Amino acid sequence: MGYIIGAVACILYAAFVYYVAIKKPPAIIRLVKKKFNKNMSDNAAAIVCYVFASIALAGGIVLFIVGA
Repeated sequence: MGYIIGAVACILYAAFVYYVAIKKPPAIIRLVKKKFNKNMSDNAAAIVCYVFASIALAGGIVLFIVGA
């Protein structure tokens, strides 16, 4: 049961980060830039969001498979 909860959490996180990458809200993109590199462009910050969302989505899928 714990794997399923973790999988749902990973998929919800991935959905939120994909939303950030697609819509590019200025406040959250600013936080991404601040966390990784202040000289980063908005497009580079969106690519970072895509990468982390893809990793979280893959983790969620793996957790669903392991939990089943």
